[in-house]
This record gives sequence, structure tokens and C-alpha cells, in this order.
Amino acid sequence: MPLRLSLLDTVLSRFNFLPIPLFDTPLVPGIAQVVVTSCELGLFDVLATKKALSLNALAEHLECHPQALELLLNILVSAGYVRQRKGLYRNSRMAKRWLTSKSSVSVAPYIIHSPDIVDIWKHLPETIRTNKQSMRMPYDEDASDPEMQRALARHYAGLAALAITLGGEVIRKIKLPHGPTTLLDVGGSHAAYSALLCRKYPKLQATILDIQPGIEAGLRTAKQQHLEARMNFVCGDIIKDDFDQQFGASFDAAFYFQIAHLLQPEQNLQLLKKVARSLKPGGQIFYVDQVTEQSSYSRLANQMVQLMALTMAIVGGTCYPFSEVRSWLEECGMENIREHRLLTPGATLISAVKKR
Repeated sequence: MPLRLSLLDTVLSRFNFLPIPLFDTPLVPGIAQVVVTSCELGLFDVLATKKALSLNALAEHLECHPQALELLLNILVSAGYVRQRKGLYRNSRMAKRWLTSKSSVSVAPYIIHSPDIVDIWKHLPETIRTNKQSMRMPYDEDASDPEMQRALARHYAGLAALAITLGGEVIRKIKLPHGPTTLLDVGGSHAAYSALLCRKYPKLQATILDIQPGIEAGLRTAKQQHLEARMNFVCGDIIKDDFDQQFGASFDAAFYFQIAHLLQPEQNLQLLKKVARSLKPGGQIFYVDQVTEQSSYSRLANQMVQLMALTMAIVGGTCYPFSEVRSWLEECGMENIREHRLLTPGATLISAVKKR
């Protein structure tokens, strides 16, 4: 966590003797920017390769000024990302696991993408005043613009890292009938979830449907995971295109992952109807999103869901309760609708079966 409170700090904050708002702003955002900058510099990867380095040696590797780098390292040490002993710096266990490219669960690409999310919040005052969408998502912008291409690359790389890191729990809970062969990943872009399910079911073939920038990210994932032969990418607009007519009822399962919060209720219902029509009788829809009213067991989860809902309001979306998602799925002809609580903060898996 950005703030590592001592026992005294905790007691003082509990009795309201500390000005907590001052720590939330600007201290926490400042620490966050330090971590982003460190990931962009490749600091954690250098320390992972060299094990431990002096200030001057690390500065030389990173091509940074030692005096300024020491200020950055002081924050990383106090926040628990880096350890310092006898003039040598090394990664903490947290940094080794979550922020180095050698780790299979590195979230560094998502950390690098996080300033793009912070930029969305700059539009918050307008949305609060008007209760209207005040900016567009990158998917809706001109993908030929070089700056937008860089933003989309950061976006998809970040989402892929997050999916690979946190998706294992989701995939473990997904149970398909014996011998599944076809998966439709709606808006699957980076295809990381499809890759994980293909690893679980060796005969499975995945079809990922998305816009071209998303497909380019998915192709990279397929190559990295050596799954090119088992992944088919189809370029299309999931909202406007009648892909159910294109595919017919041909899929054993479908992913509807992190899509709902981007869309209005009627859009979700109409899109889920197309997804359902693309399934064989007895096929399953697996829905993952930030579901409201499901996170009372965790303050962290609750804050993440509510912040996602507020963020999505800025770009024209929101988060939905399980009851509303269930009503959509029932109207689509689905049954056996179940929610599966995840340890991953804020995320919920919902499964449903198409009536035979």
C-alpha cells in the first residue's frame, strides 16, 4: 500500500489526531507517481538483474543523475518497494513479485498505464455537476493518431498484464462440459483470458471479436503464449455488427469480460442477446465485471467498485448490481445463473447456461 503506517500512526489516525485528507492528497498520488516513474525507467528490472546496486551504479544503469535518483529511492524505500542496506539497493519481495518483467504476475504494464486513468478523473467535476458523460474512451477516438496509438498500446498492455495476473482465479472457477472446442471472447482485445482458458482445455479454439487496435494486442498475446494456431481474431464492432448471424449457434462458451461497465443497460441487454444466440444449446456465458452491492466483506473491494463506477460515469458507463445482470441473462434465455465471489478485489464472476 502507498502508506505504510506505524502502530503509532494507526492509533493517531484512529482517534482522528492526524489530518488524513492531507495524506490522501497529495501524498498518496505523489507516491503513485514515484512508482510509475520507476516502472518507466525500468528500475525494478535493473535491480532484479543485478540483485543489489549502489546508488552510483544504479544511476549509471538507468542513465539518471544520482542526486535526483536518491530522492526517488528514498520514497521507494519508505513505501516498501525497495530495501537499502550498507549503501546497496535491492527490490523488496513485493517489487520482485509484482513489478519485474521476469515475474509471471507482473502488473508493471498496468502501472505504466495508470496515469491515463488518472487523466480521466480530471473530468470528474463536470460529470458531478451535470450527471453527463464528459469524455470519450480511447476506443472511440481516432486510432490513426500517433498519440492515440501510444495510449491504446499502453491501455491494452496494461489490461493484458492485469488479466494474466488476476485471471488465474477466474479460470480456475470456470467449469466447462467434457470436451469443449469453441470459445467466443466478446471484446476480448488482448486475449489474455482466452489464452488462460486454452491452456486449461487443450482442445479449445478461441475466437476473439474486437476492433483492430484490440486485435493487434491479442495477436501479440497469442504469439507470446505460442497459441497462434488456436486463436482466431475477427475484426468488428460488437455493438453495431450482427455477429450472431455471422457465427450462428456455434460456440460452447462465451466470455463477456469487463464489457458491461462501458455500456448502458439497453446496450448490454442487446449485446448479451447476440452473445446468447451465438451459443449452442447448453452453452455457457461467463461474465466478469465490477458488480455493485457484492463487496461488503472487503473495504478495499468496495472502494474499487465504487471508484470504477464513478470513473465509468465520466466516460458514459457504470457498474451494475447482480440483480440487474441476472435480469439481462434471463431475458436472453439463460438459466442456472450463479455468482462466484473472487478473492480479486472488486471483481465478480457470473455464469449462466443457455436453455436447451
